[in-house]
Amino acid sequence: MSDAEPFRFRRGDVIWEQGQEADWVAVICTGHVKLTRRWPGDRDPILSLVHRGQLIGEEAALNGMTRAANCIALTRGKGFRLAQDDLQALLKRRPELNSHLLRMACDRVEAFSQRMEELAQGSVEHRLARVLLRMGQEVGLPDARGTFVPLRLTRGDLADLVGCRVETTIRVMTRWQREGIVETQREGFVLCDPAELQDAAA
Repeated sequence: MSDAEPFRFRRGDVIWEQGQEADWVAVICTGHVKLTRRWPGDRDPILSLVHRGQLIGEEAALNGMTRAANCIALTRGKGFRLAQDDLQALLKRRPELNSHLLRMACDRVEAFSQRMEELAQGSVEHRLARVLLRMGQEVGLPDARGTFVPLRLTRGDLADLVGCRVETTIRVMTRWQREGIVETQREGFVLCDPAELQDAAA
């Protein structure tokens, strides 16, 4: 990927908007970004979190595609992006990558559909527990108190992940912290009692 161009982002930067032409693909090297979908009302639900080493924008492998979601930086970070023309040239040299990228694009669309269904099912506690456990599996680190998730998510971010009001997320997280299930820290949060979260997510 000698033609890849480095780029940097800060929290809140809009990397691309839903509906824009999908004309480049990128790998996140450091930091985290979120993919959101426009939704009636004041807030847009978060459909996916993308972490270090993951690919975004794989729909650029297909000509004429538009972005299925907004891509917004959650933290400071950097990555490398490859323009669509350079991507197409790479795929001609490495045709075996074609099916892989297309599968990733299809999987992403399917995952978005499943997430939209999840947002309409179960209680807020159920959805929030599932989100926290998923993040623990994806980026969690062993900690003396449980599993540390190094993501500085606001209560608004969590509300967007589960599709509810910020006030509801604050109420649930405050109760869980009081009960020793979750501990919020400056640089993230600790899943102190995964068993309780598993029960809530069931």
